[in-house]
Amino acid sequence: SMIQMYQDKDQLATTQRAELNKAFYCVGTTKELTANGVLTKEGGFIGIGKVAKLNTQGMNMEYFKQVDITQVLDIPVGAKKAKVVTSHPAGSYKLEVVEGKTEKLTITDPNAFWSVSKYLVVQAD
Repeated sequence: SMIQMYQDKDQLATTQRAELNKAFYCVGTTKELTANGVLTKEGGFIGIGKVAKLNTQGMNMEYFKQVDITQVLDIPVGAKKAKVVTSHPAGSYKLEVVEGKTEKLTITDPNAFWSVSKYLVVQAD
């Protein structure tokens, strides 16, 4: 029975560790992100000066890709312009530009990067 208790605790610890290391990301154009309920347009006056903001309710979770934050350090972008919409500390990542095109987002400090949010949204146009 001691062995069974140990196995149960080990399985519980593994499950909890996987849950703690789970994060989600998506990369898309403004149009795609808006269509999937990830971004909303707010503010402005008569349609002028609206700002794209993260939609906290009604997001299409199927649009996001799930990653293990201990394993994934590169997020492919592949767009001319890219902007990180979600909040992440400035020194914890860099957007790698090759020949005028943003190829990928590289996470340089995973603990700091994912400390604010377990969601990453990259607007690529």
